[in-house]
Amino acid sequence: MSDHTTELDLVVGSMFTTRPEEDRELYEDEREWLSDIQDLLREEGIEVDLLSRPGVEIWEGGIDRFMDLYQLRQLAAYLEQGRDVGGVLTASTPDDGEPDPVLVAIWDGEETTRFPHLINHQADGGYYLPVDFAEPIWLEADEEVSEDDEEAEDPYISFGSAVGLQRELTELSSLLQQANVPSNSGPARCLQVLRTAAEQSVANDLPIIVW
Repeated sequence: MSDHTTELDLVVGSMFTTRPEEDRELYEDEREWLSDIQDLLREEGIEVDLLSRPGVEIWEGGIDRFMDLYQLRQLAAYLEQGRDVGGVLTASTPDDGEPDPVLVAIWDGEETTRFPHLINHQADGGYYLPVDFAEPIWLEADEEVSEDDEEAEDPYISFGSAVGLQRELTELSSLLQQANVPSNSGPARCLQVLRTAAEQSVANDLPIIVW
């Protein structure tokens, strides 16, 4: 196990955190929650099996900094809109904490994007499912979970498509090369981690868990 510290961790595996033989009560609670999630996703037209292979973990990785993901999203938005990306990699986190208006316009639905599963997805605490669908789905979090986590700013959980993410990252990788974004930069490394996670998710028919 590497001692390398990352700000965002990714796992390709079951959304169960335990097996029935390890903690039956916790397993049953998680099974009930995942069954409800599965039903809600089905209502959105998404058929996915979240209940099989409890406790299975295929792959794990990490993104060094939240800023790497943020800048990757900026690069995607800027490049598809034909904007200059020269200042993106050298910019620091805004002192006022206000996000880039270009991203805000996409989040608010004022601008469309070819990269919805990259940009319109929860940065921390979301999931990618190994099925193909057009836009990320946002579901209201369990009331008990929301009440327990008083620091939670958003009582919703996002579910993106690992298939869609894989497709977006393939296109974005070419755009980054054309824009001469260094392959050793934080956003480029972030893209490679996400791309590997998406490949593993699709190949093994298991979700990506981001936390």
